[in-house]
Amino acid sequence: MFLLRDRLIVSASDLRLASECEFATLRALDLTLGRVDKGVVEDDPMADRLGELGDLHEQARLRELRAEHPGEGAVVELGRPDYSSVESLDAAMRHTLDALSLDSGVEVLCQATLFDGSFVGHVDFLERTPAGWLVSDTKLARHATVPALLQIGAYAAVLQAAGVPLAPQARLSLGSGADEDFPVAELVAVYAARRARLDALLAAHRAQPFPARWDDDTVTACGRCSVCEEEAQASLDLVLVAGMRMPTRRRLREAGVLTVSDLAARTEPVHEVRDRTLERLRRQAQLQVAFAANPQAGVIAEIIDGHELRRLPAPSNGDLFFDFEGDPLWAERGSSLWGLEYLFGMVEVDAGAPSYRAFWAHDRLDEKAALIAFVEHVEARRRTWPDLHVYHYAPYEVSALKRLSARYAVCEDTVDQWLRDGLFVDLYAVVRSSLRVSQRSYSLKKLEPLYMEARSGEVTAAADSIVAYHQFMALRDADRFDEARAQLDEIADYNRDDCVSTLRLRNWLLSQAGDDEEAPTPPPVETMPQPDSVSPERQALMDLEELLRSRIADIRVPERSPHEQAVAMTAASVLFHAREDKPKWQAHFERLRLPVRDWRGEEGVFIVDEAEVVDAWFTQSARQRPRRVLRLEGEPLREIPLGTGAEVHAVYALPAPEGIDVKPGHANGESTATVQILRTEERVGANGRLRQVLTVLELMPRAGAEHTAYPTALVPSGHVRTGSIDAALAEYGQRVLAALPELPTCVGSDLLLRRAPRCRGGGALPAVGSGPTRHIDAITAALRGMDDSYVAVQGPPGTGKTWVGARVIAALVAQGWRIGVTSQSHAAIENLLTAVVAAGVPADQVAKEPKATADPTWTALAKADELASFAAGQGGGYVIGGTAWDLTHLGRVGRGQLDLVVIDEAGQFSLAKTLAVALAGSRLLLLGDPQQLPQVSTGSHPDPVDESALGWLLGGDPVVPATHGYFLERTWRMHPRLTEAVSELSYAGELLSQEAVTAVRAIAGVEPGLHSVEVDHRENTTWSPEEVEVVVNLVGSLLGRDFAPGAGEARRPLAQSDVIVITPYNAQVSALRIALTGAGLADVPVGTVDKFQGQEAAVAIVSLAASGAGGVGVSRGLEFLLSRNRLNVAISRGQVAAYLVHGRGLREVAPSTPKDLLALGAFLRLLGS
Repeated sequence: MFLLRDRLIVSASDLRLASECEFATLRALDLTLGRVDKGVVEDDPMADRLGELGDLHEQARLRELRAEHPGEGAVVELGRPDYSSVESLDAAMRHTLDALSLDSGVEVLCQATLFDGSFVGHVDFLERTPAGWLVSDTKLARHATVPALLQIGAYAAVLQAAGVPLAPQARLSLGSGADEDFPVAELVAVYAARRARLDALLAAHRAQPFPARWDDDTVTACGRCSVCEEEAQASLDLVLVAGMRMPTRRRLREAGVLTVSDLAARTEPVHEVRDRTLERLRRQAQLQVAFAANPQAGVIAEIIDGHELRRLPAPSNGDLFFDFEGDPLWAERGSSLWGLEYLFGMVEVDAGAPSYRAFWAHDRLDEKAALIAFVEHVEARRRTWPDLHVYHYAPYEVSALKRLSARYAVCEDTVDQWLRDGLFVDLYAVVRSSLRVSQRSYSLKKLEPLYMEARSGEVTAAADSIVAYHQFMALRDADRFDEARAQLDEIADYNRDDCVSTLRLRNWLLSQAGDDEEAPTPPPVETMPQPDSVSPERQALMDLEELLRSRIADIRVPERSPHEQAVAMTAASVLFHAREDKPKWQAHFERLRLPVRDWRGEEGVFIVDEAEVVDAWFTQSARQRPRRVLRLEGEPLREIPLGTGAEVHAVYALPAPEGIDVKPGHANGESTATVQILRTEERVGANGRLRQVLTVLELMPRAGAEHTAYPTALVPSGHVRTGSIDAALAEYGQRVLAALPELPTCVGSDLLLRRAPRCRGGGALPAVGSGPTRHIDAITAALRGMDDSYVAVQGPPGTGKTWVGARVIAALVAQGWRIGVTSQSHAAIENLLTAVVAAGVPADQVAKEPKATADPTWTALAKADELASFAAGQGGGYVIGGTAWDLTHLGRVGRGQLDLVVIDEAGQFSLAKTLAVALAGSRLLLLGDPQQLPQVSTGSHPDPVDESALGWLLGGDPVVPATHGYFLERTWRMHPRLTEAVSELSYAGELLSQEAVTAVRAIAGVEPGLHSVEVDHRENTTWSPEEVEVVVNLVGSLLGRDFAPGAGEARRPLAQSDVIVITPYNAQVSALRIALTGAGLADVPVGTVDKFQGQEAAVAIVSLAASGAGGVGVSRGLEFLLSRNRLNVAISRGQVAAYLVHGRGLREVAPSTPKDLLALGAFLRLLGS
């Protein structure tokens, strides 16, 4: 920023700084205004080199554009203007606009100056296209960044304001050679919000006469940058205390605890801060104060749990000390996969002195080769030293190995075996559970004063490593190989230092462990642990996947043809369920190995804080196992409550009761007996987190005995069977393998190739006609006119997808078709079967084992095994319903038995399962909407077979193309004004309202459509009492109003059941439910968005809960909170109106990732609708 005649001029770099740290932005303004000294600015050689390489990248792009536009005067470069006056910048802007005029003849404009009176920038390229001028910027980075997107958003906004027609997408030309396009509307929306915040911030600060103050709570400070660091150190701010969270800091400050010293001396409790948390932070502050008083004495380390230190394995000559260097946002041109582990580094100690070994990877093929080489090297060492362990610091290394083995479908079983064997030792977990250190951070480098000298070198942090690696790639691409090699050497030196530091930390920790006379000495490991045996069935699947993958092994993912990608997808589907289940098993073994306090947040896990016996051990008959009733109070992880009737398992800490095995090296044992949840109570704790009180019935394990111990946690139990689905996927894989080098002509190939449905004679899908049955007629004709292909039907909210699907099925059954219906849930299947009967199919021709319907209108089978006999007894058409397990179970449904398989909610049904169930029939009907709740996947897969079938077909487009299926374009639910908001958010404006039905619905005194309700709050993450109060008052103000439900329905007062309340977080669900019940509104339905898909009400109220500002992150990220899919479902539950209740700070939140930025942009556009 700079001043011109007292006018403040800002640039894209100021937007970037403000999005990262507002306090640093105001200090930059103070510097511009002369309120503070500039200080010494040190040279940054790395920044200079990166700038040079960025210029080279820009020039290379310019040469490409000149080659693409060879005409005289087609490519024009503009010079930089004089920055000494507003007039010169205005003139430069006029020059830009002249060059962009229709008759200028310019096709590409380079380095155009953009100036709106207070913002100035220079856009790398403006390219003329039929859709308008394309804003394009070059970036040396290999991935898009938030600052880069804000920059092109700023350029687009200035051009739009000047009346320049723009293309709907803006472009980044990245250092990887890839061009990435982004929607201009979303970029401009975020830019406008960030610019408004920046302008208000700067204007308010200019109006006051003094420099920015660190204690100004109206300004967000990141607490990490050099400006914040200096102020925090000078004021001994609480942010310096290790483990301090910003909400806790705020509560401490409100209680008069302002400095580290204040906290160290605090003895009284603090409102809304847990006693345990306060004590931990107080002890941490005391250590830091003691160190600050006498730094010459060295860093202080206090042992808080010597047992954890003594659990460290005995040293082995084969031990490895391992560290990755990686760029999480690296991308290969044409690939959607992000992240590259470019260095696998390790130190070995068998030769005496530490020796370093490195495996480098500069692309995907290298990364796969490095993984294989690393795994083979470790396995070879294990054969020599069976007792070796791999030491690392923080969980990243293990997470990355699991991700890489799944990504490349190699070494998966070996990595899993390592995890079961306890091969990895995370020293960060050991440090955090056993020590308290007088440093403000527990990073490896902050601990090093305890055991080694300070480091030197140009690369001294992980971020430096990434920057240096980007520089290496740019130098390599510029053929400056000597300089590139020097960069790699710098990175390797840094990585070697990290590995050596890990080694020395391990040795130091062992020296602090002392002796534990009660702990038995584990026997020495003399032979390599035997891997768990692989079943013949799994081995056959592994062999099949390897055979399929061998056909494409040497082809880079971005270079695959559609045919090759289809082979890769087939290969990935073979072990789909094994990979889906793997994270659950890995989390299970990790929970047994680690103390409860170190567990990660996992759905279905409940941490017990307090317990009491309600009924001691008892039996009700001689044959019954003993059982007892407990009352457990605690916290469900991820704030997902456990439900009444759920069956779980109990986990006990050492020493575990009799009958509960604890493996060597594990901290916990899991009971094999069931725990049933009898009753639940929910409340929101003082810290805003969801808490539950559970009454449970615990069975005694078979080899157990009565005991008085209490479980420390409850964890999920049970395993979903997938054997029949796996067999079907293997069968499809064999079919593809046999057909290679061609693909079989079948519905599976059509889906994988994203090929348009194959109608007989090679024609297109029948066109949609007119009249109320137009879609039914077209879909029915399409299915009758094809063999072994598919029809996709996208049904947005309220468009009658189930109604249409049921009548298509009824029409085909009347013609003798045999039809199977499946979905992701029993409820969805049974809902469609009920609609089929309502559409006229006799109940005795429709059958399923009921699971979610109390009194079905169709034939209720006693068990799913009766599906086969039911079908055999039908003389003509019929409909059967079942899960993917049922439709692939040869004892229930034969291969090719059906004329049609219908998948309901196909936007949530994985592509792999679709390939499996498709074998049951000769055609496939996909009913769903990928723009609503997406397919949920827990595993990592080499190729995206976990994506939904419909989502894969749409390929990221909001609406199914007419070549591939049918879009139900009219909603019968939402008022036209509410439809407009949803249509723009999720359907590119193509969703319309059936106005004859929807426009007559009304609520007295309520404007139809979407209403934004802004609420002031700060630092809320998953629970907002402020929004709870607003929602309760809003519901109260709506009830009793005159409600016209629609044509043919009597007017009536709006009732509690006519309003639904939706929120993303379970803690907010509990708070809302408690408050509504207390206000006499207990019949108002409340839940997360997942609960309400398929339901509707006159009014939908959506409470987002998270503040989004105030220095606190949004729980699960903006991409979750502001997900288009979730907002679409939530808002579209309303018939007349929807209220979006949100923190005012969400308008001003600074996105941290490109995905967050795009989600925020869509949200801001929604607020403006």
